[in-house]
Amino acid sequence: MSKLHNIPAEHRLIGACLKHPETIELIIDKIGPGDFSDAKLAAIFSSIARTASKWDVTPAAVVEDLRLAQELAFIGGDKAITWLLSNAGTVDEAKDNAKLIRELARKRDQANAARRAADIIDEGGDPAGEIAELQEAQQSADDDGWTDLSSIVGAIITGTHKRLEPTLLKRTDGECLIYPARLNLIAAPPESMKSWIAKLTCVQQMIAGYPTVYIDCEENDGVTCTERIFSIATGMGISQDTIRNWLEGPLDELGLRDKNKRLFYYKGDTTGLDGKTRGTIMRIVRKLKVPFVVLDGFAAAMSSHTPPLEEDKARDVNLFLSGSVWPIVNAGAGVLVVDHVTKNSGGIGQSTFTNRGPRGSGAKLAAVSGVALRAQVTQAGSAWQAGRVEIHVDKDRPGRIKIKNTSGKRLAGVLVSNPSNDGIVEMTKLEILSPEQADQEASEKRWDLIAAEKISNLLSDLNKPMSKTEIKETLNEDRKKAGGSGWRAETIVKALDFLVSNGWVRSEKEGRHEMLYNLKTYNAELGPTHASDHMENPF
Repeated sequence: MSKLHNIPAEHRLIGACLKHPETIELIIDKIGPGDFSDAKLAAIFSSIARTASKWDVTPAAVVEDLRLAQELAFIGGDKAITWLLSNAGTVDEAKDNAKLIRELARKRDQANAARRAADIIDEGGDPAGEIAELQEAQQSADDDGWTDLSSIVGAIITGTHKRLEPTLLKRTDGECLIYPARLNLIAAPPESMKSWIAKLTCVQQMIAGYPTVYIDCEENDGVTCTERIFSIATGMGISQDTIRNWLEGPLDELGLRDKNKRLFYYKGDTTGLDGKTRGTIMRIVRKLKVPFVVLDGFAAAMSSHTPPLEEDKARDVNLFLSGSVWPIVNAGAGVLVVDHVTKNSGGIGQSTFTNRGPRGSGAKLAAVSGVALRAQVTQAGSAWQAGRVEIHVDKDRPGRIKIKNTSGKRLAGVLVSNPSNDGIVEMTKLEILSPEQADQEASEKRWDLIAAEKISNLLSDLNKPMSKTEIKETLNEDRKKAGGSGWRAETIVKALDFLVSNGWVRSEKEGRHEMLYNLKTYNAELGPTHASDHMENPF
């Protein structure tokens, strides 16, 4: 038996949970399926947690749950449950066994972190992230912190270890913000584009050729999800026929007959993650080796459970995670949970959202094994208006996300949305800039947008169409009256192209002239500085 594993203790604990129903309530806040070194025992523990969230735990109920989840054969059938019952520990020793199993799991975490740090040092790199992870693992351990590191030397010599890197949700500089095969979370107030971020990750994965699973507990018909996936993919240059192929077709044979199918969508707003559904999800993830799964609506998923679970109770959160979410992670998928943040009173008739992690029990944030992200709107966007959302890191367990510390916040990126809507087809170009790219963009004044606002106001005030020449001459006259020189021609051209392509102005050919008609008034978002503060002269 390895010094980092104790299989007999795992057997006795699982057996105790099967034999004595009260056992699971004693340990659910102390241990999770990921703490078991044996994947089969982890699957049984998840089944016990699911059973406990519905009714009393009995061997027959667990067998039936495993059957519905199509995992009974994987764990060894009924005989495995019978064997565990015959080797069950007592209720009195359950807490000690749970503590021992968790301590060994934390030691494995420490050993892995130390191995990654040593590997990076051996390569001449900076192991700061791995050292931070090692320190966190040591602080979360229930033992004295001493760990046998002898196996690490062997891994360094043989070169068998590779450090975990984020590979999901790619920024424009190529760096990523979400970890594979880990539990990740994004929390934010309503209208902060958190589900857009989840769908952007899905589209990126589909473009790369990978299937994805989207569990939508917030919607009742799939329309919004389809519209947004289509809008994002179109904005990334994917043809409509390709998008249709990715999304169409029944689930027969898990979609394996159609090699083009890449999005498996489940509408879980009323039925939740029942046994049959969960089993299908697990089959898809395992059979197709799905790298990314979204659970959109943590609170909705818990409330649609039968019986309903409460997100502010650690016991319910742990049962739900152990029974329905961790099995997907343990099957190899990176899971992104979409959640809300707490809403506090901000005075009469007002409300504000706290600057913190997800709403409800702290067990949510504690369970994150990858990254916990938080979205914060800096410019509200829509299908008609460009927007910007800052993405901050609240927790980074592996410590590999490249961030910028600013004003006490860990900024991981800035989501920029640029919509194009002709009333029929909506297209949204989504990009996640690195903090450095966002700083660079902010430092560059958008003279074309400043000119666009002036042109839009001019057309609105005159309430009549104007030619491009008339617009340029009028703007330049106004500048000269103010004591300045005229606008650069290329600035005016960019401004006009922006207004027309984004639906603010309509262009019509009338004889030899191209006339421009105002559709709606455009207001440029200048940020903290104005055109007059810029040192360069665009005129």
